[in-house]
Order: sequence, then structure tokens, then C-alpha cells
Amino acid sequence: MNYAAKWNKIDSIIFFFENKIKEIGNAVTDSKDAEPDAELMILAETEHLRIENENLKKREYPLYMVEENGQYSCPICHKILNDGNVKYCSNCGHRVTKKNKLCH
Repeated sequence: MNYAAKWNKIDSIIFFFENKIKEIGNAVTDSKDAEPDAELMILAETEHLRIENENLKKREYPLYMVEENGQYSCPICHKILNDGNVKYCSNCGHRVTKKNKLCH
């Protein structure tokens, strides 16, 4: 006996919508379990870091360290730096550089 042939139209509509709801539910569950595309994440993060790096370069120009008695200090916070070859002040974090002595 073919029970599907005896269904009326209302039962067919209900069955159709139940199947569609199950398909949508499965698609949502699958999309939650699926991992995001790693290549897209890397590209987005690379672009974000590039923009941030450009902004930092524009904002923070290196200042010359102050040299007194063979010791170097930060021109912003005046903290004595242990090494004259540092790129950033260890106290305030400002970008610093040594003055290049020109040879004549």
C-alpha cells in the first residue's frame, strides 16, 4: 500500500516545510562547525598590520638621543639608556636614534 499517494495537500505542504526547516537547521549547524578560511584571515590581518605600521611611521619620527659624559638619555623622559644602540626608550617607548658623526 502506497501511503504517500493518499496524503492530502495539507500533509504534503507540512512535510515540505518540515524538510526545508531541517535542511536550514543542518546548514546553520554545519556553518557553525566550519572553520573560517585561513587565507582570508591572513590577508585581512596582514592588511590591518600594514595600515597600523604606516600610521606608526607617520606618527612617530625618531628623536636624537642626548649624549652627556658618554651616556645617552631619552630626549622625552630623560631616562639614561644603558645602550646607545637601542631603537626605543625602555621607559617611555619613544623611538630614538643616535646622531651620526660625519667624518671629514
